[in-house]
Amino acid sequence: MDTDMRHAEEVLRALFMQIIESHVQKGLSRKGITELLTELIELAENIVKQVHESTSGSNIACKAGCSLCCHSRIRLTPVEALWIFSWIETNFSSDELKRLHNRIQSNIYLTHGKNLANRVKIKNRTPCIFLDHNKCMIYPVRPMICRSWHSFDLASCQKAFQTGNPDAEINASASNNFVFFLARDTLGRVCNSFGMECEAVEMPKAILHTLECHDPFDIWLKGETMFSSNKPLSSPDSVPENIPKVIISFMELHAPAFFRRFSLSYFMDGSCIEYFLYSQEKKVEISKELILSHDNFSHALNVSKFYPEIFREPLSKYMSAICFSLMIHHAAGIWGLKSDTFISLETRSNVFETFYSRLLDFDFTIKYRRQSDNYSLRGIYHLPSIKIDTSMITPVAIV
Repeated sequence: MDTDMRHAEEVLRALFMQIIESHVQKGLSRKGITELLTELIELAENIVKQVHESTSGSNIACKAGCSLCCHSRIRLTPVEALWIFSWIETNFSSDELKRLHNRIQSNIYLTHGKNLANRVKIKNRTPCIFLDHNKCMIYPVRPMICRSWHSFDLASCQKAFQTGNPDAEINASASNNFVFFLARDTLGRVCNSFGMECEAVEMPKAILHTLECHDPFDIWLKGETMFSSNKPLSSPDSVPENIPKVIISFMELHAPAFFRRFSLSYFMDGSCIEYFLYSQEKKVEISKELILSHDNFSHALNVSKFYPEIFREPLSKYMSAICFSLMIHHAAGIWGLKSDTFISLETRSNVFETFYSRLLDFDFTIKYRRQSDNYSLRGIYHLPSIKIDTSMITPVAIV
């Protein structure tokens, strides 16, 4: 770090520390924490504003309604999570609180155990839990990491979002990053010196921790463990009693719409099941061939034919994926398949890229490539953490 930068850091830390110490001397409380963060962030924003006004750099590209960066992974410090919790208690209606619970559980369910590369693939399904119609529900108390990100180039943001490149270079405000990092880091050091938790936690889990506790402020101020990753947290298959037992998974979100428009029936012949997909509106079968088979020796599930032809129907987004998932879970129930059962199928390379590679619940990978531009795929069946209702798939009699 050069001399000017080091001097700037020392000056900013001293300013931030002056505010923090003034509140600490009064004695930290729920109200005191809120006032501390409000004053600290106000100072940081004024500093950033002065820097921008004193330079003739690029204009900030961020505008209301742009939510591209609101699909990133965000980590909160415990004190920020408590500030947001206080805002939620005061400003959220019961319906908004219920929707927040649903978003938290859905996010945890979809991202559980996934690395960054796989998270990027599902970014459209895992936006910030506080993003509602492209607006931030907690904008006045949004985290410092959100305030630190200001882009000078909308096109590069759009390109990074569309390509899913987590390492994309974007021309952003260095002063914002520098100032808000120092504000958060200085506050974290003070919290740590008083024996209070200060390690950052992913936003959905951090907020869930506060909602699960009777008095999160009191617990944190006493120096007790509340946000630690070692503390048991409601997992996708274990929802706390005081939270509505609703986890909005991909299936739960789209299956009702599927059954409003289509119906599935099946005929079983030994180790083979053929399915038939009907249009509720047209009252006709629309599928070409839908056949699954079970290898009793290897216990693998083979997708012999999957041609639902849903893509020919209007507003068919996600419907083929729902159809595939319903068939797999239905067949697994009939044959009593266990978790980690292999799923095998063959398909064309372009179908793998546009369809099977996106069925993240089944982890499809290329087993080998054939010369005819066909792929032999292997996937894995996982027992769902949430019950998948396949009771609407009914048997038919073939004459």
